[in-house]
Amino acid sequence: MGLSLVGCETEEVAQDTPKKAENPTEKVRVAETKKENVYFKNDTLKINMATVKILSTKVLEPSKEYFREKPQLVFTYETTNDNKEPLNGMTTWIACFEATQEGTDIINKLEVGMTPQEEKYASYLKHQLDDIKPGGTAKGIMAYDIDDPQAVVTLKATQGMAGKELGEKKIELK
Repeated sequence: MGLSLVGCETEEVAQDTPKKAENPTEKVRVAETKKENVYFKNDTLKINMATVKILSTKVLEPSKEYFREKPQLVFTYETTNDNKEPLNGMTTWIACFEATQEGTDIINKLEVGMTPQEEKYASYLKHQLDDIKPGGTAKGIMAYDIDDPQAVVTLKATQGMAGKELGEKKIELK
C-alpha cells in the first residue's frame, strides 16, 4: 500500500509595505500538496484503500476447551473497502496494526493468536478470509496473545506496512 503526494503550483500576489515603493507587488510561487484523508482516531482507521472500525475489545482467559494457552486480547472490527479493487479485511488489519506491550527493558511485539472459536464470534469468523467488494463492508476478528496480563497494550496504526504512523490506542487489560 503506497502513498503518493501530488504537488501543484499556484500564483499569489503579495503586497509589500510602502517602504519598498520601487517594487510594490511581487509574485510568489507556493507549492500546494494534496490534503491526506488518512487517520486513526475514535477507534476508526481511515487509509487510502479502506476504513477499519474497531467494534469491541475484550480479554479472553486461557482455555483448554478453545485451545488458548495464553490470555488473548481480542478485537472485533469491520472493514469497508474504499478501493476500486476487492481487498481482504484481515490482510488490511495485519498490514496496518501492531500491538505491543512495554516491559522493563523491551517493547514486546505481540504475536497474533489463534482466532477465538466461541459461538459469540461466529458472525465475525464467517467472512474473515473473504475478499470485500468495492464499497462493501465485512466483519472480522483479530486476537493477540498477551505475555504480561498486567501491562498496557498499545495498538499502533499505520498507512499500511512500513507506512506513515497514524495514531495509537492504549488498552488497559485489568
